[in-house]
Amino acid sequence: MKLKYVISAAILILLGFILLILPDRSESDDLEPEILLQEIIDPGRFLTTDMIAERLVNEDPSLFLVDVRSIYDYEEFTLPGAFNIPLEEILLDQWQEYLSQYGKDVVFFSNGSIKADKAWILSRREGYKEIFVMKGGLNEWFRTVMNPVPPPQTAPKEAFELYSFRRGAAQYFTGGNTIEPPEVEAEKVTVSRKKKKTVVEGGC
Repeated sequence: MKLKYVISAAILILLGFILLILPDRSESDDLEPEILLQEIIDPGRFLTTDMIAERLVNEDPSLFLVDVRSIYDYEEFTLPGAFNIPLEEILLDQWQEYLSQYGKDVVFFSNGSIKADKAWILSRREGYKEIFVMKGGLNEWFRTVMNPVPPPQTAPKEAFELYSFRRGAAQYFTGGNTIEPPEVEAEKVTVSRKKKKTVVEGGC
């Protein structure tokens, strides 16, 4: 349990570091760094894999999934209906209409959470609203939704209900066939400064 908190704290420190080195642009309408830092530590910006699975199963029209991995990873495997905007292109003008759709919850995801978190920070700083991160990314998706582990016999009723939902969701997404998660590399993040009105150079 302590390790979990240490990892969470390390991620928050990394995100705060990214925030601090982003260039100031007083002439723009960007979100104030102090407000952004408060939102970074707000757990409400995360949606769990179970939440995403439920909305996909129910064909929720307000859900807009954005895969921020490379086009090659996206073409190998992605979530149903997901749109690909590689992290390195997230601030290009051509994607503005996709990230600011009225009545849509834009949810970033990657293999883990690091790339999606960086996409969230960059997009939120630009002023985009109703944006979220799928907590744990595709690794968590396969662990929880696609390959759920049955709860112990002593678990509460809610745990069995969740397990039943996950099994049903796995069958829904695979047509009853089991699939193995694709091999993925650990995510790395490189912080790069953004040139005004251009794409962030570098990245993962």
